[in-house]
Amino acid sequence: MKSVLIATIGTRDLMFQIASGECFNIGNDRVQDGEVITEQLEVISDLGLKDNTTFRDLTKYLLDHTEKYIDRIQPPIIGKIFIEQASNIEKVYLIATDQERNVKQREKDTLYSAELIKQWLIHKFSHLHSENVQIILLGLDGTNPSIFEDMFNWWRKIWKNTITVNKNQSIWVCLKGGVGQTSEAARISGLSFFGDRIQFFEFRENQTANRNGIPSDYNGPFLGTNYLWDRTQQQALKLLASYDYAETYYLLEPYFQQFTRQFGAIPNLLKAGIVWNQGEFEQFLSIAKSSTTIPKVEGKLWMAYEQAYLGVVRLYQQNTTEAMLHSYRAIEGLLYLWAIESFPNDVIQRKNGYPLIKNSILAKYPSLKSYFIGQERKTEVNLQGRLLKDILNLAISETANSIDFQKFWRSAKDARNNFSHRLGGLAEQEIFEAWGEDISNSQQWQKRIVNCINLITGKSFNTLSKASLFAQVHTEVIEALKNQEIKIN
Repeated sequence: MKSVLIATIGTRDLMFQIASGECFNIGNDRVQDGEVITEQLEVISDLGLKDNTTFRDLTKYLLDHTEKYIDRIQPPIIGKIFIEQASNIEKVYLIATDQERNVKQREKDTLYSAELIKQWLIHKFSHLHSENVQIILLGLDGTNPSIFEDMFNWWRKIWKNTITVNKNQSIWVCLKGGVGQTSEAARISGLSFFGDRIQFFEFRENQTANRNGIPSDYNGPFLGTNYLWDRTQQQALKLLASYDYAETYYLLEPYFQQFTRQFGAIPNLLKAGIVWNQGEFEQFLSIAKSSTTIPKVEGKLWMAYEQAYLGVVRLYQQNTTEAMLHSYRAIEGLLYLWAIESFPNDVIQRKNGYPLIKNSILAKYPSLKSYFIGQERKTEVNLQGRLLKDILNLAISETANSIDFQKFWRSAKDARNNFSHRLGGLAEQEIFEAWGEDISNSQQWQKRIVNCINLITGKSFNTLSKASLFAQVHTEVIEALKNQEIKIN
């Protein structure tokens, strides 16, 4: 679908070719280095008009003699866009000023410039007709183009009531002309109204080329969100502070699409954070390894630290029920992984249900015989509860006397079972109490959990944040985002 183009028209948006063949800017009323008279006076002199002719009167004169001068005028700013992109433009809105008689700047109003540009467009491009190029005048109602608040309200009305855009149509905006307050109000209000559908052009003035009748170069179209990067960046950092990776990615995705190289590893790090929040730790590692310098890990026992740290994050998010669930699962799930890795010939892993342990384990630990004797001898039984605890204590003797594991097997297990079978929430203090009467804060709670995991893995981490790979990725992505800048080439 073709785009709609909106352009603000300023005093320097029109050039005129004098008899010598050189082109001068109609609105440039300043003497440049090495010149005797202004470009505007060059045009006035060539046309034989009075030296005191104002910009408004000069453009009115050219409009009145359009047929004579149409091939000698050209818009130096937006001209190249139309020369290269006209076939992609369906409709044009030109924003020009026409202020009240008592306004000092009225002599520089651009209503006739806009009319001349409209005639140039219709003359140059066969698919653009009078109804395709609309001029919107600013100032007749007293609105001051130099007051941002007035312009913001004016633009909101224009976006809503005057500019017609189809549902899936791109909006191209050129804001080089006019005063800064008008352009900034257009940019911010347009982004608020249309979001990612609105795109902007930047222009590089080239006076030498313009003098030879060649319009200036441009960059774009760019997503309008570029202009709000500072605000978006702070919003993204705030979301990351709450570990909301999915919403952060959604917020930044338009930037990733347009500035892929500039963002480097950030998109992948955010994707890694999304799957980590879903408990997909192996997928998290696969994504994170391709874009960061986290240490190499082997096996699967490292996931216990991630599960436990997920509980820490949930507690920070005040999701106490999940915090309790993840902290308990970190150790319980670790024990199953440990048993499977430690006794591969004796333990049968099942997708749905507890692992099974075969009576072949009795060759190593004959004291477990009672678990396989009932009304009839059993060749395999569920690996759970007291049997899991006894195997652990036999294989890793330190766990038998560990106060941390004692609380896991007793109070934490009881609390987990109780809250799992009741309605309602869970207070933060209840989590701490579940892990022992000596636990009263998050640091003590985390220490108890990491101590249990360390006994199984053989590691010596002091905190879960140091043990978690995600914690390292989280720090990395925050620092990368803090230092991220948007550069429009």
